[in-house]
Amino acid sequence: MAKRAWIGLLVVGAAAALLGCSKEKPKPKIAFLLTLNNPYWDNMPIAAREEAAKLGVEVTFYNANEDANVQIEQINEAIALGVDAACVVPMQYEALVNGIKLLNRAKIPVVIVNRRVAPGCDYACYTGTDTYNGAVTSAEILMKAIGGEGGIAELHQTLGTDPELQRTKALRDVREKHPKVTILARVPHDMDQGKAVQETQVLLDKYPGLKGIYAHGDDFAIAAANACAQRGRKDIAIVGMGGSREAIQAIKAGKITGTSFQQPAEEGRMGVQLAVRALKGEKLEKEYLIPCPAITKENADQFKGQF
Repeated sequence: MAKRAWIGLLVVGAAAALLGCSKEKPKPKIAFLLTLNNPYWDNMPIAAREEAAKLGVEVTFYNANEDANVQIEQINEAIALGVDAACVVPMQYEALVNGIKLLNRAKIPVVIVNRRVAPGCDYACYTGTDTYNGAVTSAEILMKAIGGEGGIAELHQTLGTDPELQRTKALRDVREKHPKVTILARVPHDMDQGKAVQETQVLLDKYPGLKGIYAHGDDFAIAAANACAQRGRKDIAIVGMGGSREAIQAIKAGKITGTSFQQPAEEGRMGVQLAVRALKGEKLEKEYLIPCPAITKENADQFKGQF
């Protein structure tokens, strides 16, 4: 009986070992930290999730809603959950350096997506729309529309974010080539279309000779165009940035002058791809830029908005 019991134990032990071997290896976990406070971002997680499924990884999304402090808390949460890599859309250019450092200390590879982060932290690479050159494209469309002279205004987004810094710099760099153009005012829209309408109305009252508006974002270019239409000012050239479906239709209808085409879905896909490559130990380039071409009435039929 003892011998038979011993054999039984061996059989049970062998079966348990086989069951242990048959367990699937856990999928690598990627944290994708971004904001979802604007329709622009909607396609980014959809595409990232699709790419994760193709590559056999799990992805968890964290919405910081443009709050740098919240995003740093979310980074700590992701570290505590034991993620293997992180894709980060920094809420603030400088404030997120400390957040990325937390990931560095945890030895979690980082891919920066869409917005850049200030020096002082380490990351595997950056991927995203070529924000600066896309903004240059929008500024050049505006300069051409106003004939290279006259007063313009800038409707800017949240201060301190990388897109705000890049887009403002792009406008000033392009204006340097057009000395007859004057930037009359720089006002915030705070990611609020209602505020963009109000600020545009103030600009129209204050600067009756206003010839153009450079808006950080298509939604706010359309809001500005609505404010101008209410005042019967269809003579003002207005450009946005993003390439939304609504903006493309507005360009076709002559409501706004043009925009630059950003690709959030491609940013989401590329972020996951690069995070997986970083986990495999591949040597990556420092930047993977996604083109941002011009959209005007002449070529608007060639584009379909991603958001």
